[in-house]
Amino acid sequence: MRVFYGMLGVFVFLSCTLSVRASDDYYTNLKKDANSGNALAQYKLGAMYLVVSGDYKKAFYWTNKSAIQGNSDAQNNLGLLYCYGQGVDKNIKKAGYWWGKAADAGNASAQNDLAMLYKNGLLKDARCDKIMDLLNSSAQKDFELAYLNIGNLYSTGECVNRDMHEAVIWWEKASIKNNGQAEFNLAGAYMRGDGVFPGSGMADIYLKKSCSHGYAGACDLLKK
Repeated sequence: MRVFYGMLGVFVFLSCTLSVRASDDYYTNLKKDANSGNALAQYKLGAMYLVVSGDYKKAFYWTNKSAIQGNSDAQNNLGLLYCYGQGVDKNIKKAGYWWGKAADAGNASAQNDLAMLYKNGLLKDARCDKIMDLLNSSAQKDFELAYLNIGNLYSTGECVNRDMHEAVIWWEKASIKNNGQAEFNLAGAYMRGDGVFPGSGMADIYLKKSCSHGYAGACDLLKK
């Protein structure tokens, strides 16, 4: 199961911004605002360094400045940088700290990723009620990975009673948002008739959807 996926939010943000406003003037003004202490500008500049130039050290520098000022999107991205060791030494404890800050501010991605740190035993004081509270809060904000992860928990019986019908409901929510792993899981459920009436037709549909959305496991099965 892929645990962390929140970095996508940075890429989506920048693909929209840069296609419209990326220019020398925009960068110059953004850096000027960031240097003057504007937290939003610092967050955007950090994201630009991350995506455009791949300069992780500068991405960390500006993201950290913004996060310290309380920008929840920067706090979320700072957690990701610590989690993956990009621009800074990998430190799961610090990743959890910053995701905790962002989660408290209502950041859906941070809520999901923090829940997965607890679920995988990477942070102390992991409790099922804390994990489910975080995932449900993220899901209430329509975050697709929360849908996927809640479904996964129902499918394995971790933190909740195993209930494949409930797992399918959550995976379907993620599938609506084109989540390839959820679609792969749904294909498997239909193949086995687990939580749904068995149907090779539906299994094939979800397998093809999953492959089209980039899930390698689905593409491999379709080649066989």
